[in-house]
Amino acid sequence: MSPLLRDHLLISLAPGELSWVRLSGALKPKARDKCVVTIENVHGARSWDGAVSALREEAMKWHSDRLLVRIVLSNHFVRYTLVPHSQGINGDKEELALAKFHFSKVHGETVQDWDIRLSPAYYSGGARLACAIDIALIETLRQIFPRDRRQQLASVQPLLMSAFNSSASLVPETGAWLLTVEHDRTCVALLSGKTWRAVQNVKGQFLGSEAWVSLVERELWRVDLDTVPDTILVLSPETPSLPHQSNGAWKMSEMQLRWPVGMQPVRDSIYATAISAA
Repeated sequence: MSPLLRDHLLISLAPGELSWVRLSGALKPKARDKCVVTIENVHGARSWDGAVSALREEAMKWHSDRLLVRIVLSNHFVRYTLVPHSQGINGDKEELALAKFHFSKVHGETVQDWDIRLSPAYYSGGARLACAIDIALIETLRQIFPRDRRQQLASVQPLLMSAFNSSASLVPETGAWLLTVEHDRTCVALLSGKTWRAVQNVKGQFLGSEAWVSLVERELWRVDLDTVPDTILVLSPETPSLPHQSNGAWKMSEMQLRWPVGMQPVRDSIYATAISAA
């Protein structure tokens, strides 16, 4: 069956919450159903075990449905690093080996258990953004949505990349700071022009423009740039309908998502992470 004839199921996985939205229609998607499941802490387990257990139970609802599934992973489940350009590195295998080396400098041998992916290089010589996800998590998601079932797993994306892909058109030519704000974690990344310059996946609660500006200004100390972008783009489901505003020298606005018919950003902000996969 053509992907255009399948409903799309957009899923957000986080330690304390699973949310999903089912969309029908290719040209003008409409929200057919949606749900939020609260997840209890699983003591002593991997950080994602509770979320995956909840997803496996939810998936029983769709066992007979033809669906194209897109999953967004909370930044709680993802590690990020920048991979500078290196002379003499050619081909995907060497690029991935270099990314694994940069992760291993911080995390040691645990990188052997990670699935590592790289963003495209926008031009020769630019740094690339790398993300790492537990291989066991990826394999478990594939088991929940195997190839021989009616539900097809189309993509698994880290939240930072899903949000960026949704809002890339909003990034000025000079670049921007990208903030994805979750419960007890905020990821801040800097795109200068078309080059990734910084990424930090920070534990802690950062709510509201003052906290976001403070976080960005703290990260400024790590950046060696003569001119720093003054735009901050934010995805924060707990702070819906962020107006365009100025905070000192900073210009702040909400990331742009493709909301389907039947859903509204303010009323349905809890689904923003899932919608970023649309």
